[in-house]
Amino acid sequence: MKKFTALLLAAILILALFGCSKQEEPETTTETTTVTTTEAIKTYNPLTGDDNFNEKAIGKRPVAIVVENLTPARPQWAIGTSDIIMEGEVEGGISRMLWLYADYTDVPEKVGPIRSARPSYVKFAKMFDAIYIHWGGSHSKAGYVGGYETIKKEGVDDIDGMAGGKLYGRDTTRKVSSEHRGIVHGNLIPEVISEKKFRTDLNKEKVSELSFNDDIQPAGTEMADKVNVTFSKRTDTRKFTYNSEDGKYHTNDWKADVKFQNLIILMDETEYITTPYKKATTTYLNYHYKGGMGYYVSNGTKATIKWAVTDGKLTLTDESGAELKINKGKSYIGLASSNNEGKVAFPTTE
Repeated sequence: MKKFTALLLAAILILALFGCSKQEEPETTTETTTVTTTEAIKTYNPLTGDDNFNEKAIGKRPVAIVVENLTPARPQWAIGTSDIIMEGEVEGGISRMLWLYADYTDVPEKVGPIRSARPSYVKFAKMFDAIYIHWGGSHSKAGYVGGYETIKKEGVDDIDGMAGGKLYGRDTTRKVSSEHRGIVHGNLIPEVISEKKFRTDLNKEKVSELSFNDDIQPAGTEMADKVNVTFSKRTDTRKFTYNSEDGKYHTNDWKADVKFQNLIILMDETEYITTPYKKATTTYLNYHYKGGMGYYVSNGTKATIKWAVTDGKLTLTDESGAELKINKGKSYIGLASSNNEGKVAFPTTE
């Protein structure tokens, strides 16, 4: 009987041990994989769309250089080397240019003649987050807000030749007055920007962005072999002719053959302001950048477009409102007055 009891207790103990050693089912866990997406880095020239762009210049600010356009200044030194030429009226019926370079380390050694700041040009440079290079500027008076005051008001980083420095000089080869001989030593721009401790990274929230076609496309269905741009009733006319051999629009108006892949003409409301100047008066012109209609011309054709400045950025669309894509290459941007008889003509080729 004692033997039986001992065996029974042993059996109960064994069952208890096996019951306690039963393993729990492992917890089911769900792995969460976090995917971080980043905006694709654009490796092409943001002003021309060209792929052969300096890697070190990607994401960096451009420079915008004010260049004279009077007859004694022509041909301008380094004309045709910038990514974009913007041209419009300033005062007294004369026009002036703003040259934009996406890579400020690749500006020619001699650029000019350099001229002074005007409000509309300061604001245009700001649309591209550019560092503004000029020699002098207009001052506020009699209801007119000057170039200097606009630089300060808009918070634009600028380099002024009036302050002197190694960046600026005078050419001695031309027998013209000194105001037509001021030059910028483009190869020294990176050094001066570094010395001034300017921000060099683009502010992506405030920079205008151009969109480009993958390959050359017609601008529209209407032919445009010749294009004449008159900024206002007071100015001369810029004349371009399409060359089917290289697919570019050429002009010799600056006493040099200058060519562009794209012509972009923006019609804008303008205002004339007459102020005292020395012992007489001068009449300045300001662009209001209100937006409206314009023209995109490329590959021998043209299209009517729309444009606007929104949150400080230039936007281009087709007539339906879709984003405008332009062809890769250098562009000319002309500003014509919509209310002071600015016009664009497309003469037919005889």
